[in-house]
Amino acid sequence: MDGDPNHRPAEADSGESALRHRFRWFHQAREWIHARPHLHVFYKVVVGIVGGLVVIIGLILVPLPGPGWLVVFIGLTILASEFHFFHKIITWLKAQLHRFWDWAKTHGPQWLRNIADRGKADVDAAHDDAHRSIGRRPARPGH
Repeated sequence: MDGDPNHRPAEADSGESALRHRFRWFHQAREWIHARPHLHVFYKVVVGIVGGLVVIIGLILVPLPGPGWLVVFIGLTILASEFHFFHKIITWLKAQLHRFWDWAKTHGPQWLRNIADRGKADVDAAHDDAHRSIGRRPARPGH
C-alpha cells in the first residue's frame, strides 16, 4: 500500500503503541476531567494561564541568548492541548518552518543546510510526540 498516505510501517505502530501505553494515565485523567464540566472549565483556564505564561516568558527570552523560540513553541503546544485555535497556529508555524528549511537546504550555505536537516527532524519529532501525548494523530501528507 505504497500509495496510502495513512499507511505506517509496523515499527511505527509498535512504537506508537508503546507511547500510547506510556501516556495512558494522562489520557485517562483527561477523560475523567472532560467528563466533569465544571472541572473541565477550571482545567482549561489553568492550561490557558500556564500556556500563556510560558509563551510570554519565551517571548521575553527571544532577544536573549538561549532557547527563547523553543520556549514559545512549548507554550503554544501546551495551549494547543486544549484550544483548537492554537493547534491550528502550531500546524501553520510548522509548515512555515518546513518551507524555510526546504529553502535553506537548496539555497543556503553548507552550515545552514546542516542546521536545517537537524532542525526539521527535531521539530517533526517534537510535534509528533506532542500529538501523541494529547491524543491526536498528526497529519502525515502535508505535515
